[in-house]
Amino acid sequence: MAKKRSIKIYGQSGYKYQETATIMLKGKWLEELGFKTGDYISVTCEDGRLVITPDAERAAIKAREDEFMEREMKALQKRYEAEKAKIRAQMVAEPEVRW
Repeated sequence: MAKKRSIKIYGQSGYKYQETATIMLKGKWLEELGFKTGDYISVTCEDGRLVITPDAERAAIKAREDEFMEREMKALQKRYEAEKAKIRAQMVAEPEVRW
């Protein structure tokens, strides 16, 4: 099921504004091949060909990072709520003190 696409190589401003070769791939055909928005890919050069494959390892690392950040954010939220309750209780207990 090899599909052939003819794509133009564009020039785009790169390092120190020097023109750099740019290849843009976009279209529904990418999704049909299993490449979805937000996915990670790996590009390999083999015998003068660019081979684009899903990067499962990078996706797994990103998923672990996201899980870690979610846990840490929940822990920070708990600490924030506890501190807020402590300060509020202190304000109620000491109404004469100016905050």
